[in-house]
Amino acid sequence: MELLKRLDRKNKIFDVALTLFSKYGFKAVTMREIAAKSSTSLGSLYIHYKSKAELYDRVLDNAYLEHAKAWRITSDPDETLESKLYRFINNFCHFMNDNVEVAKLFKREQLDADPKRIKKLAEKVLSEEYNNLKELVKEANPSCHADLTTVLIFGMALNYYETMEFRKYFPGYDDSSNSPDFIAKQIYNMAIAGLKSDLAS
Repeated sequence: MELLKRLDRKNKIFDVALTLFSKYGFKAVTMREIAAKSSTSLGSLYIHYKSKAELYDRVLDNAYLEHAKAWRITSDPDETLESKLYRFINNFCHFMNDNVEVAKLFKREQLDADPKRIKKLAEKVLSEEYNNLKELVKEANPSCHADLTTVLIFGMALNYYETMEFRKYFPGYDDSSNSPDFIAKQIYNMAIAGLKSDLAS
């Protein structure tokens, strides 16, 4: 029972910290705010995390590394290349749809542009997924610019969720287009068309 309480407290701290960091950025948020919003004493918070930077790192790990397992590409020799590519994009769209605060945090990090934290995101958090997707892109079209194509595919999915707040005010906005399956299909169609077009040129 005590272990469950500690896990609940830890998850609440993570959830609160993720929301605050994604909304206001690392520099603007204080440990006192996180403690108050998570109903944790400041002293108890510092017992578990020696600094705001350490807590932030743990939040990143929890938000990305744990959840990212859901959209990593698994090896299956019988699966077609097209199926792998679509599955990767679809899983990533579902991940972003189910973790809106993570999408906001990613955007916040880009706005803050702190070199150390951006480097952590690129190298520790997203590098494996980036390399996996790049291998699929290279397999689909060995002559394409694999790095640029990989960034563009990632970017289409990320940008869709990063612009969620103001997109609803665009003319002709349709809430049904927010389905992650629908979004993934559109991104996949554009990606595969671009790869095939490059092959034909």
